[in-house]
Amino acid sequence: MKAKAAVTVLLLAFVVASVAYVFIPEKPEENLGVKVNASKPAPAPADETQVAPRQVVVYYFHGNTRCQTCRTIEAYTEETVKTAFEDELQNHRLVWQPMNVESTENQHFIEDYQLRTRSVVLVELQDGKQIRWKNLEKVWQLVQDKDAFFNYIQEETGEFLAGV
Repeated sequence: MKAKAAVTVLLLAFVVASVAYVFIPEKPEENLGVKVNASKPAPAPADETQVAPRQVVVYYFHGNTRCQTCRTIEAYTEETVKTAFEDELQNHRLVWQPMNVESTENQHFIEDYQLRTRSVVLVELQDGKQIRWKNLEKVWQLVQDKDAFFNYIQEETGEFLAGV
């Protein structure tokens, strides 16, 4: 009987640990010193002296809890941006910014960009003010095909940068 009770306790502990792992949110990423104004979205340049007068911010909007697909979308987007647009990142024409929309100060992005799910959004800024934006909604359709995903992010970002 003691062995059965011990197995029951171990199974219960395993179930509790599994549920906690799935439902307890990760520690939200730091906001990298970005002050977010509730009325207007802001870019995330490294510091104020390095802000280009016109630039594009590539946001990846996520929440506290992220599935494997969400993590893949973020990783693929970051890899594409950092490899295909190295010069633009260096001269601050382009900024890569993951953003947790479940943080209180960032919840306005949900309405600002009409987010229905986790998304990649391109935002053009001129002197820190938003000019235009585009939600790259096909990331969910293309996430299973890395090459197609990369091409999509690269083409959309390249076209968006062409207007800057």
